[in-house]
Amino acid sequence: MNLVKKIFVLLLVLTCLQTAKADWTKQTSNTLAWLRDVYFLNEQTGWIVGSGGTILTTVDGGKTWIKKKNFTQDVIRQVFFTDERNGWLLCERNLYALGSNSPSYFLKTNDGGINWKRAEFTDNQRKRVTKFLFTKKGAVLAVGEGGAFFAVSSDERSWKRMQSPVRYLLFDGIFTDDSHGVIVGAGGSILFTEDAGATWIKAVIFGNPNTKLNSVFFVNQRNGWTVGTQGRIYQTFNGGKIWREQKSNLTKDLTDVFFNNTAEGWAVGDEGAILHTTTAGNVWEVIDSKNKHRLEKIFFIGKKGWAVGFGGTILFYDDNNAGNKSALIPAKLKLKN
Repeated sequence: MNLVKKIFVLLLVLTCLQTAKADWTKQTSNTLAWLRDVYFLNEQTGWIVGSGGTILTTVDGGKTWIKKKNFTQDVIRQVFFTDERNGWLLCERNLYALGSNSPSYFLKTNDGGINWKRAEFTDNQRKRVTKFLFTKKGAVLAVGEGGAFFAVSSDERSWKRMQSPVRYLLFDGIFTDDSHGVIVGAGGSILFTEDAGATWIKAVIFGNPNTKLNSVFFVNQRNGWTVGTQGRIYQTFNGGKIWREQKSNLTKDLTDVFFNNTAEGWAVGDEGAILHTTTAGNVWEVIDSKNKHRLEKIFFIGKKGWAVGFGGTILFYDDNNAGNKSALIPAKLKLKN
């Protein structure tokens, strides 16, 4: 084969490799609910929750989703399972029809979701709770409106108010081990703890300090990212003490972030926005999801990912479809010795 033909064949091969990238595809949800959260316990078992008490489950790795019996008609904002039997749902009542009730409560299951028991947040002064935080040893905290901060009681049936580290609305948080954690929220709030939440310290932020931060994710104790309004993304290398802004090339609000490792990560947000990086966020690529509905949450397990949002939207990504790129190259185009 002469040099010109080799170069031509090589260009064709590279073209095939570039088009081998997997796409996000829409899955059937059989609901128009506003889906708020997605969580997988393992590669086969997962849950999606949303408005109107919607609970969807899968036992085949997300190939099919089954709508479960409603245990509430309220919005379910978060789902989390510590194992196959024990799970939590964070629920929120209609804020305009509370009566004497508090805005938030939770449902707890001990039989894998067959039955759920309701419990209220005590002494919450009618403040909305937005997120559960779970430590590695199973301790549970909750954060929310006006810096609301709660710890679960020993019976796992009620919550006690703790001293709030901040007055702003808190949206998300994560513990990387039993001692180290980070919470984020409105007004550029980022706080970290090194003593299991006994004390919280305000982080240093380089960039726009007043951004409303909606989500935070860590791949290990040191490396984390947080996202928020107007496409803002911040990264830390030291466990949340110092954060530096990254360029997202997007101005839409971002609602969630998830990293598969220290290099590859994803972010989602308004109008179907999806961002992808393979360089720890040094470069973010805007992905066309062909979806214009707001995406609330994104979750990966292995090479498979799901993003959920408004209008019953479930988007699915399988990086395994892009794994065997050589199979997409016709045999007659493969280089000869």
